Amino acid sequence: MGKRKKSTRNVGGSKKREPLDTVFKCLFCKHEKAVTCKISDGNATLICKICGQSFSCRTNALTAPIDVYSEWIDATEEVNAGA
Repeated sequence: MGKRKKSTRNVGGSKKREPLDTVFKCLFCKHEKAVTCKISDGNATLICKICGQSFSCRTNALTAPIDVYSEWIDATEEVNAGA
């Protein structure tokens, strides 16, 4: 008796993920790619190159720059809602 014929399967490679942004739009001066994010030693800082606006918060090992930017948006909305 012959062996069972193995069916070949076309294995597609994993999809390439696009890297997350580290440069964002400023909420105050509305310039694109003006806010940079730096994460170091449990602290993160966002600084706008154009208007000088800054934001800092505490981070953990899983925090990404987009998370810090989202916290900045939430903090700004909270301040605006209170005013």
